[in-house]
Amino acid sequence: MTHTHQLLRGLAERHPGMRLAVTQTGAAEPGAAVSLLTPEGVQADLRYIATRFPQLQGPSGAKDKLLVRRWYEERIDDPGNPVWRSLAEQYAKVIRDAGIADLLLQNINPITGVLKAQEMGLLGDVRLTGVVHDAVDAEHRFRYLARRMSEDTAGLTLIAVSESVRQTLLSAGVPASRVRTVHNGLDLGNFEARLRHAREAEVFGRVRDRNWLYSGSRIVLVSARRVPWKGHEDVIRAAARLKERGVLEDTIVVMNGAGLVDSRCPGYEAELARLITKLGLSGRVVLLDALSPEEVASCYAAAHVAVHPSREPEPFGYANIEAMLAGVPVIAAGHGGPLEYIDDEISGLLVPPGSPVAIAAALERVLNDDALHDRLARAGRASAERFTLDAMVDGYEAVLTAAAASPVAEGAGAR
Repeated sequence: MTHTHQLLRGLAERHPGMRLAVTQTGAAEPGAAVSLLTPEGVQADLRYIATRFPQLQGPSGAKDKLLVRRWYEERIDDPGNPVWRSLAEQYAKVIRDAGIADLLLQNINPITGVLKAQEMGLLGDVRLTGVVHDAVDAEHRFRYLARRMSEDTAGLTLIAVSESVRQTLLSAGVPASRVRTVHNGLDLGNFEARLRHAREAEVFGRVRDRNWLYSGSRIVLVSARRVPWKGHEDVIRAAARLKERGVLEDTIVVMNGAGLVDSRCPGYEAELARLITKLGLSGRVVLLDALSPEEVASCYAAAHVAVHPSREPEPFGYANIEAMLAGVPVIAAGHGGPLEYIDDEISGLLVPPGSPVAIAAALERVLNDDALHDRLARAGRASAERFTLDAMVDGYEAVLTAAAASPVAEGAGAR
């Protein structure tokens, strides 16, 4: 979501007359196009893609992760797969209805859905650029992309948001000539303005009061969607170790991301709350309530250290970049995107994934060593400042311009 808004901001500034149509997944039924004004001030046609398939639902009515994997992954090559058939038909329809010649497909399912539409004869030739953000649990879909691209049956160029994602695609067999790394970027000026406002208006005070945080405590921030692979449980168990050692006397671990859950794991937030209580950490580890955008910024402004220990390789890690820009030292799992902007012991600390012991040790170092804290904060900010919005938009424009120079069938296309 952050990437999409940042990219729209940059493209809208450079191309104010841009015509845009966007799709949104998650609906129960496809809907008619509606007019949308994006937060970046761009007028767009919004079209819904239904993804609440009965084939994915367990007895409770929630998505079952095993069923999701079966239909999206394991049976991707089944010509009778109703999930991919429906997605292909829906994407083909909105592409035809939108009448825009270029497609920028955000992530693996839209990319695969459009390729399936071509494979089923529902679309003619179109100009396709796909952006791959996530590389978790997508090996079958990546191999499908590789096969289609190697056969050269789809005029598709891929953008990977980090070199880590690019290497995963190459490992799946995607031709190296067809995938380019364009790192995610951020409007640094806008983000810094949000931080200044948060500090000057003491916005974090609202968060502290609503969530009953002890006044004056140092803040350890975990800024992530509340999904299991983000490693919240590892931080909670690390906090239990620190409490035993007396390190949390003046420190609170706060976790934002309320409501940002995976429909395949609907009970995850409740599981975290139970673990916090079980380990005697109530009041010391706090699941924050829903935050406004300015309150999210205030968490970075108030944090003493940030932890982002994803168990699976993080594709990029906007939360790390935002914390580093705010002058907050970052402790991150040593795989995936963070390896491209965190040098261990220089611009942050890297820990093995899934290791509460290592997280606790790293936190104790940063909390007890002011010189280390300040050194990591300075070098981290310098590293994060490389990932600008202009650099990201330059990369996208180069790829999209090359795609626009290729032929396209008359009447095909959408965005």
